[in-house]
Amino acid sequence: MKIVVGIPARMGSTRFPGKPLCSIIDKPMIEHCYKRCSLSKYATNLFVAACDNEVRQVVEGFGGNVILTDPDIQRPGLRVATAAESLNLDDDDIVVVVQGDEPLVHPDMIDLSIQPLLEEKDIFVSNLAAELSEQEWKDPGEIKVVCDLNMNAMYMSRAPMPSIDHEEKRTKWWKQVCIMPFRWHFMKRFNHELAPTPLELQESIEMLRAIQHGYKVRMVPSPYISKSVDTDEDRKIAESLMKNDEIYKIYGKN
Repeated sequence: MKIVVGIPARMGSTRFPGKPLCSIIDKPMIEHCYKRCSLSKYATNLFVAACDNEVRQVVEGFGGNVILTDPDIQRPGLRVATAAESLNLDDDDIVVVVQGDEPLVHPDMIDLSIQPLLEEKDIFVSNLAAELSEQEWKDPGEIKVVCDLNMNAMYMSRAPMPSIDHEEKRTKWWKQVCIMPFRWHFMKRFNHELAPTPLELQESIEMLRAIQHGYKVRMVPSPYISKSVDTDEDRKIAESLMKNDEIYKIYGKN
């Protein structure tokens, strides 16, 4: 079985143009993401799915693999799926989407995220989940997840949930962490056959498409703290965290 990691990257981000190449300490962000993913114990292949020659040149410059895709593709998962079509994958192979704006991704996050697909044949897609703080609960930038008793996602929203108005006992609050493994046959179906759903469009959350079409989305609790970068202020925070990061010490001088 192949386990392939694809990192989508494009220069035309609305909130932070050029962010794949923004500098964190001494490297472009996409290099941090790539080198950290390369430390996964399970990954058999790794590539950046890009649409810009600037990104291609930088990734190839540090020895990474790039697959160029159509610049008109907007969704990161579709960009990875389109790139993966060139890899001659079998239906039960696994493709892991790791967002290119997660410079503090821990390689164990990838290995954790794929466990349900390795252990359960009826799980076609999973997502990492992390505990949600009260401040994040109020933040529309964080995707909140309500799960069933088996940690399958029941709903995802940018609105605060679950409600605390009638809280008798505090439950764990979960947020989505954007590391998403798919079985290859389901990734193709998800991107090319399943129509976008009303709740997906209303919430702007792709995983709601799988949920509304009746598929399980298994959430995998992760103890690791990462930091997505959507603004220059986020970049500064990530840079500060990186200075004391154990994984950075492994590859940082290379």
